[in-house]
Amino acid sequence: MDTTSSALSRILWLLANHQDVQDKLRLEVREAQKQNISSTDLAYDELVNLPYLDAVCRESSLPEKQPA
Repeated sequence: MDTTSSALSRILWLLANHQDVQDKLRLEVREAQKQNISSTDLAYDELVNLPYLDAVCRESSLPEKQPA
């Protein structure tokens, strides 16, 4: 399976199961869109400067903790 599709699937699954994270990420993206005067679309340079988005992507790449 393609690495990108696997990563995106995992991120979307995690966001669907953690509504609080999804809400916080949505807020960060919407705030960035409001600050972008030219368009509501965010360029790559704007996306890489979103710290919570970066944290979500990094966290999703970690292996799941198994219950003891």
